[in-house]
Amino acid sequence: MSSLARRLGLDRSPLRRGTDRIEAWLRIALILVFVIGAPLTGWGAARWAESVAPSAAHAQRAGEHRVTATLLHNVPNSSDYLAPVSLGWVKARWTVPGGSVRTGYIEAPSGSRAGSTMQVWLDPSGIVTAPPVPASQIRDWVFLMTVLAPIVLALMMLALMALFARILEQRRLASWEQAWSAVEPQWSRRRH
Repeated sequence: MSSLARRLGLDRSPLRRGTDRIEAWLRIALILVFVIGAPLTGWGAARWAESVAPSAAHAQRAGEHRVTATLLHNVPNSSDYLAPVSLGWVKARWTVPGGSVRTGYIEAPSGSRAGSTMQVWLDPSGIVTAPPVPASQIRDWVFLMTVLAPIVLALMMLALMALFARILEQRRLASWEQAWSAVEPQWSRRRH
């Protein structure tokens, strides 16, 4: 038990100053805050992410419509052998839910022929937009938030400990300087 106290800086060594003991207790307190706080922050971040993600996905889907677009031109074959499926921009035509016809550019696989059709997503104004976020991506985002929250807490605890250690080190050096100025004239027989 005494070796643990010595390692933690909590022993009664006459060489330990008050700042050493304060630093040891701060270190223990910050570790306890992390041990208790990490699961709580992970749980809280997961709850928050689960509550926000579905509503964001629902809001995104509420204003979007999936329609069929007809390609007006051929999409040239790609010479990129590294990509298994390459896409190209091509002019297409689609009908918005209100019945009017729109034209614009969409991405289509290379080699697609004019007259072929593709499914596209439209925003409320009838402009092509990205598809809604899939459920798997939402699950991944919730998992990421759950993992990142304790990591951010750990980084905050480390930054706080570094700040406390710096402040205590300045006090420790000032204390050593004061003690030395009291002892040095007796030791060196010089007067200041």
